Amino acid sequence: MTESSAATSTAAPTARLVVQAVLRTDVGKVRSENQDFGMYTSPAEELGSHAGGRLLVVADGMGGHRGGATASRLATETLKAHYLTSPTGDVPSALRDAVTLANAKVYSEAQTNPDLRGMGTTTSALVIRGGQGWFAHVGDSRIYLVRGDAVKQLTEDHSLVATMVREGLLTAQEAENHPRRNVLQRSIGVSEEVEIDIRGPMELHEGDTFVLCSDGLHGVVKEDEIKEVAKLPIQQAANELIKLALERGAPDNVTVIVARMVRADQLGEDTLGDEAESDRGLFDDTVKDHEIPGLTAATERPTR
Repeated sequence: MTESSAATSTAAPTARLVVQAVLRTDVGKVRSENQDFGMYTSPAEELGSHAGGRLLVVADGMGGHRGGATASRLATETLKAHYLTSPTGDVPSALRDAVTLANAKVYSEAQTNPDLRGMGTTTSALVIRGGQGWFAHVGDSRIYLVRGDAVKQLTEDHSLVATMVREGLLTAQEAENHPRRNVLQRSIGVSEEVEIDIRGPMELHEGDTFVLCSDGLHGVVKEDEIKEVAKLPIQQAANELIKLALERGAPDNVTVIVARMVRADQLGEDTLGDEAESDRGLFDDTVKDHEIPGLTAATERPTR
């Protein structure tokens, strides 16, 4: 773990923050198998990384009984391995290379194994380092930032209905129940090459809370509800978000990571993500108070 340079003597002291993260996933009420996959790196894993920072990923697989689960796991594990071993210290470059290699790995496996032909996955990856954040994104899983009483969807859905909404052909309300809402225009592993959204850096504040989730959550839990729940201690927030999805029928697998920037001297047992002190979801950081800058062939998910 590394800490950024201390504030100069003429500036107010900066707060030493840590990133806390909690991951929850559930098969839902309809699916027989959980084809989502999520993970975040530990401080021990981050020590040898040139790019550094905390890496958090949520992926939602598709492609038959075996394919979806294989695609999401393979993409996430490949992305993690290549990000941690990247020779560059530039986060956007390391993220882009890691997601590109994840796409190649999933595509190669699908071409080699007939049982996995056509598999693919969404992938949304967030890196927090040195008081800043970056993300890489393909598909329709999402990353939200909750700051104070505001929520912002950082990622842009790569789906047919989302494109139709952006082009003014559908309203957001019409898109919620559109018969082709599961059609993706970009996904990992379906083609040899994929266009990847890379954004950042974002300047972070104490209390900033990120919610990374599959569409099994954001498809049934509204953005304003996510905002309110995300204000809770992170374990409670993650549990409550899963509970809300299940109460509403959870027609798909549900996965969520809740991550928060908190002061190191205000840690509470009610917000710790893991049991072990050395691997409990914490990442030392020093941040300053800045505003976040504005961020401003299709594949259909099979029923499974």
